[in-house]
Parts: sequence; structure tokens; C-alpha cells
Amino acid sequence: MRINFLILLGLFSLQSALAQETVIDSVKVKQEKLVLEQQKAEKERIKAEEKIIKEQQKAEKERQKALKEAEKAKKDAEKAQKKAEKELKQAEKAVAQREKAKNNIEKAKSKIDSNKKDLEKDKEKFEKLRRKGKLTPEDELKWREKILKKENKALELQLDLEKAENKLRKLE
Repeated sequence: MRINFLILLGLFSLQSALAQETVIDSVKVKQEKLVLEQQKAEKERIKAEEKIIKEQQKAEKERQKALKEAEKAKKDAEKAQKKAEKELKQAEKAVAQREKAKNNIEKAKSKIDSNKKDLEKDKEKFEKLRRKGKLTPEDELKWREKILKKENKALELQLDLEKAENKLRKLE
């Protein structure tokens, strides 16, 4: 019986040894899985936030770039407008100068005509008085000086007319 008892004891010990196999605690396993899932979710959330931040930064850079381009376009437009205004002023100034030159030509022509009429009138008067014999040598000298002055004045006016015409040609 002793052998039987020893056999039974051996079997019982064997069974006890085998029964003490490491049992995995299901609650602990679930907690570890939950922790792993939470860590994984946290990593994904962090990645998603980083991606959103990168996209926001990229969008901000593009917005800044667009603002700079818009500012540059605005400056270019202002520059072009100023240039156009300057050209317009120059064109208006050139037109005004041409008009002034034309008016100067007209004034010079009218002065020449007026001087010519006065000169002819004085010559006729001088000839008339001379034919009648009413002129003394002093009066005749005065009349000749007067006529000579008007002829010189006519030459000066002719020079002024030529200058005005040259100026008009230069402007055109």
C-alpha cells in the first residue's frame, strides 16, 4: 500500500504541478489591450494634430504669400497709375505748349499786319506831305526816322514770328 500511496502522491503532485500552469488573467489582459489601444489612439491623435498643424502652417504660408503678391500687385498698380498720370500731365503740358506756340504765332502775325498797316499809312502820309511841300528838312528827317523805326520793328516782329514757328516745329 505504500507503493500505491506513493504512486498516488506522485500523481497528485504531478497533477498539482501541471495545474499550476500560468493562468493568464483575462482582466489584466483586457487592461493591457485597453492601455495599448489607448496609447495607439493617443499616437494617432497626436499624428492627426501634427498633420492639422502642418496643414494650418502651410495654409498660413500660402495666405501670407497671397497677401504679399496682392500687396506687390497693388504697388505695381499704383506705380502704373502714377506713371499714367505723369504721362497724361506731360501730354497736357505738350498740348498747352503747342497751343501757346500757335497763339504766339498768331499774335506775331497780327502784330506784323498791324505794323505793316501803320508803316504804309505813315509812308502815304509822308509822301502826301512831301508832294504838297509842307515838310521842312527837320520834319522830313523825323518822318524818315519814324518810318525807319517801323521798318526795323517789322524786321524784329518777323524774327519773333520765325522763332515762334521754330518753337512750334520743335514741339511737334
